[in-house]
Amino acid sequence: MAELGNKVENWDSSYVHLKTTYTKEIKTPANLTNLSLFEYVYEDVKEFLTDQDGGKVLECGCGGARAALHLALRGYDATCSDFANEALRLAEHNFNAYGAKGNFVFDDLLNSKLERNSFDCVMSFGLLEHFEDITPITRCMTELVRPGGIQVHCIIPKKFSTQTIMDALYFPYRLLRNIVKGDFRNLIRRSFRDFPHYENRFTASQYCDVFEKEGNTILKCQPIGILFPFIALPKGIGEAVVQAFPRLLPWLMRLTDRTEVKAFFPIAPKYYIVTRKK
Repeated sequence: MAELGNKVENWDSSYVHLKTTYTKEIKTPANLTNLSLFEYVYEDVKEFLTDQDGGKVLECGCGGARAALHLALRGYDATCSDFANEALRLAEHNFNAYGAKGNFVFDDLLNSKLERNSFDCVMSFGLLEHFEDITPITRCMTELVRPGGIQVHCIIPKKFSTQTIMDALYFPYRLLRNIVKGDFRNLIRRSFRDFPHYENRFTASQYCDVFEKEGNTILKCQPIGILFPFIALPKGIGEAVVQAFPRLLPWLMRLTDRTEVKAFFPIAPKYYIVTRKK
């Protein structure tokens, strides 16, 4: 199942129709949650790499490389790596759209050709959950970080969360829509959540344990993304909500994201982990 879910052609098909996916404007719930995440990353890079202003950062499995672009626009030397050509095309398109400089590398992390101990910060967003065994990929990323450097990862495992609740509420609507379209392929699964890639079920603690075993110290482990499913409403409605509460929603998002309250982990769709290499 993991191999089927991680076929390169599946990832290429996810990116092939996309052009510019990075924006500085907060007009939609997705814009809000993405820019909030990128700001968290920038804040943590500034906090934990105080001696490396404008240092070298690597976004692994970069997709559109939006986090790397966010840092590149703030003076960082950004490298973007992926094993899907369409991802690298999209990443380069995003950088070009904002006149930013970046390095784009076709790379298999498990057999990486990138230089070891050469990056101040290695990061990923929606990557680690796609591996059945996270030890090899964690080891490979750690090898790329210089001693004293950091890693920043946003992980979206397969688990119960506020996203599960909203998917269940929207299931009847999606089911009817797919029936009307005459699209019966994997009807039930796709009507609940249409995502063709493998996802593991590791807990935040399990991820942290692996990072520590590979020679890292945990600096932050936060449950994030709790608010987003509630405001990611049907087209038009979600946008109206974001426009109606331009200050309240970012404040609530930061309040629920930038915390390590244990009660939030069971309902959070994502884990946000920052580590330092010993």
